[in-house]
Amino acid sequence: MKTTSLFKAVAFVAMVIVSVMNSEVKAQENNFITNEEVKNELVVAKTIFKKDGNQLYRHIRYEFTYDDQNRLTGKEASKWDGAREEWMPYFKMSYQYSNNEITMLYARWNNSHKAFDSDVKKSVYELNDENMPVAYKNFKQNTDKSDWTMVSFNKVDYTYNLLAMVK
Repeated sequence: MKTTSLFKAVAFVAMVIVSVMNSEVKAQENNFITNEEVKNELVVAKTIFKKDGNQLYRHIRYEFTYDDQNRLTGKEASKWDGAREEWMPYFKMSYQYSNNEITMLYARWNNSHKAFDSDVKKSVYELNDENMPVAYKNFKQNTDKSDWTMVSFNKVDYTYNLLAMVK
């Protein structure tokens, strides 16, 4: 029962992230084709092709990692570089799970450092006893990369959200 609730919480967090990051793709949904690679019933990679007439062009590729409980632990994105004819790193997200929270780290690829150390951000989702998100905090890494600064704190009000959906 607790695992099912945790899965629901993870799914909720993933849906929020995906909806925010893919809003532009949804607006142009007919111009993209997706190819998913599945292993042991889990999507391990997804390649998105841009459609132009009858031609398909590589656009972006996501690779996913999971833990032994089939929870998402990482998502790495690469963009296609047509001039180089290769996938170039774009961003990386990693997820850590504990009893009362889920921590998500986000970083963009820094080409000069050849590492995911640019625009680093962290979100911490607090969970209630049913493993449902009740609050989240967003942090930005300081310039010296030694500490984090909280930039926002939001509580999730399910009653308000349900009323908003009914209207």
